[in-house]
Amino acid sequence: MNATAAFLRGLTKFESIVAVTALFISAAALLADIFAREFFKVGLFGSFRVAVYATAASALVGFCVCISHGSHLRISFLDNAAPAAFRPLVQRIGHLISFSICVFFAYWAIFYVRQTAELGETDPSLQVVVWPMQLFMPWMFISGAVRYFAYFMFPMIAAQDEEIVQ
Repeated sequence: MNATAAFLRGLTKFESIVAVTALFISAAALLADIFAREFFKVGLFGSFRVAVYATAASALVGFCVCISHGSHLRISFLDNAAPAAFRPLVQRIGHLISFSICVFFAYWAIFYVRQTAELGETDPSLQVVVWPMQLFMPWMFISGAVRYFAYFMFPMIAAQDEEIVQ
């Protein structure tokens, strides 16, 4: 259990660094375009596309960071439907269901990225293949699945949902 908790903390730290770096890249691309327009009277080619890809990467990785902090969006209207004695069991079942959903979407995300790679799809403006940027989708779902499975196995390491803790 301690090794799992340590692994998840390290994974969260790594994913946080990736998300912040992606946001930095997005901001830098937009600022570079602004400066190019101001000083050279012409925009920086591809800067908006780079900013969009970087922002999307940050958002997708942010999904994992939100899970790790218990701050992700979730359905909460049934929180008090089960008696207090059964809530730990209900939360555990919820982790198992969330794990299953993430595995399902990870499969389809991998399928999608493989199809994109096999077709050689490229970004129309930058003329670069897009599948490497799409790898954030399977990563997001696989990382989420790993977390939810760990939370199912070891409920005491699961982050408390911020809405419940209040």
